Amino acid sequence: MEVRGYIHPENCFATIAEWEQVANEFLALQKKGKDTRGGVLDQDPKLAELIMRWFSFQLYIETQRFDSLTQKEVLFFIEDFVNHKVWGLRREFATYFYNDKRDVSFIDNIKVAYFYSRGTLEPYALLDDKLVTDIYGTTHNRVVTLHWTTEQGLINLQDSINQNHTYAISTFTKQWKPFFRPESNVLLQLEGELRGAFKSDVKSLATDRGNRAINMYRLAYPGKKTNMCLNFEDCIGGATSLWNEIIVKPTRLISFKKTQKY
Repeated sequence: MEVRGYIHPENCFATIAEWEQVANEFLALQKKGKDTRGGVLDQDPKLAELIMRWFSFQLYIETQRFDSLTQKEVLFFIEDFVNHKVWGLRREFATYFYNDKRDVSFIDNIKVAYFYSRGTLEPYALLDDKLVTDIYGTTHNRVVTLHWTTEQGLINLQDSINQNHTYAISTFTKQWKPFFRPESNVLLQLEGELRGAFKSDVKSLATDRGNRAINMYRLAYPGKKTNMCLNFEDCIGGATSLWNEIIVKPTRLISFKKTQKY
């Protein structure tokens, strides 16, 4: 499987209740003077074990990928997360994970992880089968969307469909601003199973199990509406004058055309 960009491990994700339990373990050590304050990694073995289990990807992989993210900043984040951030997750994001048509909240079902994005560690929600079913009632809604890729990307995608090893990708139906990668000059029309629909792009990222995760800060949207579309047909967008983001697992390539961009 070849996906553009970095792959993120799904074992970094946990429900809010699970994160609260992890935070309590950190807090118990903090009472004993074992913590990450000052951006210093304490040598206590239990603290090191917790960090390695839950934050090793950020501490040792993402700091190598991004010059602007240091290990000291990750350790600062852990301190803030344990003492503050985790305890406000429900209040901050509950309204986004609510289906007003069915009067159902699924904030307690989402799996969250923090990854580097534009200068800091930000929360992402995993679009796994459980969350997709909570939002849309099924994982088998078929939709038709568009996707910019390279010639090699076209070959890779067709191969994955032929082998029934498809993975979730970011697509769109409406585009107000030109796509920013000149090398992605092949426009695909494809059919896929809907994983998530958003009026404006949510900077989704790929996981090692073929899913995608959405940036939770980008669920806000101009005006009083949420960026998430509970119905695919409602996801036209336009208020941000960018493009909408429709996440699908491709099932069939309908057509493609090569263009000379810019």
